[in-house]
Amino acid sequence: MPTNPSFNWSRLQNVYYDIRTCYAPLSWSIENLYSNYRISFASNTTLIAIASNSVPHPNLVEVYSLSGNKVTSVIYNSTPTDYIHDFHFCKEDLVLILNDGRFRYYQDLVGNFNEYRFTQDLIKLDNMTSNGKSSNGSAIESNRMITNLENDETEEIINIRETQTSESYLVVRLDNKLILTDLDSFQNYEIEISSCSSNGIEGMTISEGKKSVIIYIACQKTILVLKIDFGLSSFELVDQELTDGPFNSISISPNGQLAALHNISFNKVFVVSSSFDQILLEYDTSNDSSSPYQVTWCGNDAIALSLKDEIKLIGPDQQSISFFYDIDEDDDFDLDNLLLKDSVKYDLQYTIPIIQTLSDGLRVVTREKVQFLYRVPEKTVAMYQIGSNSPSSILADCVNKFSSNAAKAHANITLLKSDDVLSIAMDDALQVALDELDTSWQKKALKAVTFGKVYAEGAFDADKYVAVLDTVKVLNQLRAHELGLFLTYSEVQSIGWKEVVKMLLRRNQHYLTLRITRALCLKDLVPLIYIHWCCYKIRKESGLSDVQLFKIIVDKLLSASNKRRNYISIDMISDVAHEEGRVILTNLLIDLEPSITNKIKKLVDFGEIELALVKAFQSGDYSLSLLMLMRVQDSLPTSDFFEILNQNESKHYNPTIQKELQTMNVEIPTETIPIKGEVIGHTWLESIGKSHLKLMEKFLTHEDKTHEMNILKLKEFSRTFPVGEGEEYYNSYKKLLTKCLRRSVRTTTMKAIERELKILELQNRLGKTYLTNFYSEKSLLSILTKLIKMNQIKPASKIVKEFSISQEKFWHLVLNTYSQAHEFDRLYEFVFGSLDASMGKSPIGFEPIIEAGFANNAPKEHISAYIRNSVKYKYDEKVRLFIRNEDYESAAQEAFKNKDIEILRNLQHNVPNADTKALQIIKSSIQKLGY
Repeated sequence: MPTNPSFNWSRLQNVYYDIRTCYAPLSWSIENLYSNYRISFASNTTLIAIASNSVPHPNLVEVYSLSGNKVTSVIYNSTPTDYIHDFHFCKEDLVLILNDGRFRYYQDLVGNFNEYRFTQDLIKLDNMTSNGKSSNGSAIESNRMITNLENDETEEIINIRETQTSESYLVVRLDNKLILTDLDSFQNYEIEISSCSSNGIEGMTISEGKKSVIIYIACQKTILVLKIDFGLSSFELVDQELTDGPFNSISISPNGQLAALHNISFNKVFVVSSSFDQILLEYDTSNDSSSPYQVTWCGNDAIALSLKDEIKLIGPDQQSISFFYDIDEDDDFDLDNLLLKDSVKYDLQYTIPIIQTLSDGLRVVTREKVQFLYRVPEKTVAMYQIGSNSPSSILADCVNKFSSNAAKAHANITLLKSDDVLSIAMDDALQVALDELDTSWQKKALKAVTFGKVYAEGAFDADKYVAVLDTVKVLNQLRAHELGLFLTYSEVQSIGWKEVVKMLLRRNQHYLTLRITRALCLKDLVPLIYIHWCCYKIRKESGLSDVQLFKIIVDKLLSASNKRRNYISIDMISDVAHEEGRVILTNLLIDLEPSITNKIKKLVDFGEIELALVKAFQSGDYSLSLLMLMRVQDSLPTSDFFEILNQNESKHYNPTIQKELQTMNVEIPTETIPIKGEVIGHTWLESIGKSHLKLMEKFLTHEDKTHEMNILKLKEFSRTFPVGEGEEYYNSYKKLLTKCLRRSVRTTTMKAIERELKILELQNRLGKTYLTNFYSEKSLLSILTKLIKMNQIKPASKIVKEFSISQEKFWHLVLNTYSQAHEFDRLYEFVFGSLDASMGKSPIGFEPIIEAGFANNAPKEHISAYIRNSVKYKYDEKVRLFIRNEDYESAAQEAFKNKDIEILRNLQHNVPNADTKALQIIKSSIQKLGY
């Protein structure tokens, strides 16, 4: 081991590159990897899929970890008419593309897959290119069609030219169109490219953004840039009008800012901006050891060429550095080989490195080893470069010198403290430890931080050191030969720890993943581990019963928390149980779902609509209950719907299963609101049913609900005839009321209908008598009010007696009607019998009449008359009311009658001087009382 890691660095202009061996030797026994196999890499090259080139169409696709351990194998019996056309990864999910328009999506590493068609349910995207032809309308004439003799249907001949995948999409290039499949939703999109000659297309590459996908197509001498906007369902195809083609390969830098174009015929590699308006580099490959087998990016800063026994990095100004591979030693003296002169064997006495771009470097794979070529991070250069005077370098030097020259180490550390850069040095050293791939140099960087902590005097965050230490340990665990997940800290930061957890779970490393999430405090990712473990258990334990499996899953989910309730979503777990055909387990699992919304959704997805409706009502969520009612109403036949309206939870109670579950001592989070009787039906009647009157009528008839039917019919009649008028209204309403009366069984309902019939007859009679419409008055009080306004008091009084209305109610009605209409003389005449009378009796007393008079500004003489007739008010209260009415004479007379000298004297002082008559009466009254 060198004394300084910089001894292995190679300089390219002002930056350094290093190549580290990830795994060697590899566990596989594969010869001539580049020439004899078709290869596909997963994202971040965590998996490698290979298939032999010895047959036209592979029957076996083997998936290996980066360390060469076989992870899984996929077998497909290819035939001349049904075969594997290609295979790729979407992240770590294998996608197998078949020649007939199908593809298989493997969602794990144990062979579980779903099969889809990329030619099915295509959405044609609109061509928004300037002067571009719309892709809508009739089918493309250039499509080649064939008749299927089995079903006599016309089908398009599928001729796959090229396939690729990105983070989220499968792209299939056919003769005259591209098909993109969203690998999350599996929706297919079609893009017409018939304007491009399929024979002139050399290849394509995909760059995926957050909102759009860009496909770069090498066509003849130029590059076509296809920009796809799925939000607008459109695309734009732009010719960059280049003339240096044909380009045999296109490589886009990880940040999407640069493109590398390789022209084999001209031995040229061009580096251009992503807008293709500037050539940044033109490199001639004719002087290299061979024509490049691959041209791709090493991070974002350099171009990498795969040559015979060599990887060449090209930087700005055509400067380059090379990393060589030794030529394989010849076999022992072998006459057979010498005589046969096997040309294939002879040609392959060299290594062709297979290279794959990463966000921060380049993965290099050969038969013997896997390496990582990368640009050395700036902080690592600053710490280890010979002659560096950076704070981190000085700190590392202090550690080295401490044992041999403690005084010098102490002086250096004192210098760092005095310059206030000790904490910076320690932070940089921590970053170096995270970026470092060799465990020895990781330890040296961490040792430097530990040394600095002694002198930091509490100014350094110890938790940060522990967090970095845990992260470094986890990264080293991932890079272990058994797992083969050689990820840098930069890559982990780019993809996120969630993706790393998913990678581990694909390998069924549940315990290790749980330890990692705890070590790194990734609490939000813990549910993923339990969910995956449960799904794995359901698929694996085919011999256990549904209840036994449920017990195992419940115990595992509850172990995630200290409480006897589950807080982890069972969405994916129930999906797997449903896929495995475990109906009882599926329904039991749904009861564990902590979210009522998700619970209802899953029940609906699995066809358990009745149970979903009951659960919605049990939850007490009124809006959710109505939503489910509408769903059930729209999806079921009427007879089935009516049966469900009387549903309750007892139908879904399975005593056998419940008895088995009682032994578990598990609290299953079920809703506590009981659903019995007609709760569901009543809710529907009082809400949604009101908007579906015909359906409501059928339901009421079906349930023999005569009372509710009568009310419905009467309400419907009221809506049909909001303003009744004429004989037609009278006859129709009478007929309806008579029919409702015959159907009624409730005494109260019969009495109400009989009264309504009596009112209807009264309306008819009054209408004929007074030649005006009384049907518009919907109540008896409205009829009496109208008669009062017409000054028909006597007929109104007869109706009051006829319908047994109390006199008090009638008097209040007359009082309110006349007062509001300011018919004060009619009111006075009603109260006293005539305008000349001044004495009378009132069944409601005179107090309400007095207040109504004040409120509506009745004549003062009327109000005074009402006050005099009041028997409720005492004399002093009457005096105050007379004063309020400005009737000072009556006030004085009332005080005199009760010999109250104090009131008289107060009146004498407060009566306006203008009221001489009142003053004279007051003076006279005082004198008569002897004062």
